[in-house]
Amino acid sequence: MCLSKPQKVLEVKGKRVLIEFEGAKKLVRSPFPVKKNDYVLCQNNVVVQKISKKTAMEMIREWKEMNQWIQKQK
Repeated sequence: MCLSKPQKVLEVKGKRVLIEFEGAKKLVRSPFPVKKNDYVLCQNNVVVQKISKKTAMEMIREWKEMNQWIQKQK
């Protein structure tokens, strides 16, 4: 099973999309239309789903909480 972090679309050039999560930027492909400031989930450098900003923010909060928990376990 793969987990995907929500990533924000910074720029769209045709089917090539520049995305960002926590400062890390990456160029991926999108088989369907997305626009700047959308939030997406990617697998293997391909956008697989567009999600709402609300859902993205909830997922980001969960990722941060999980990372904090992991750090406490060390």
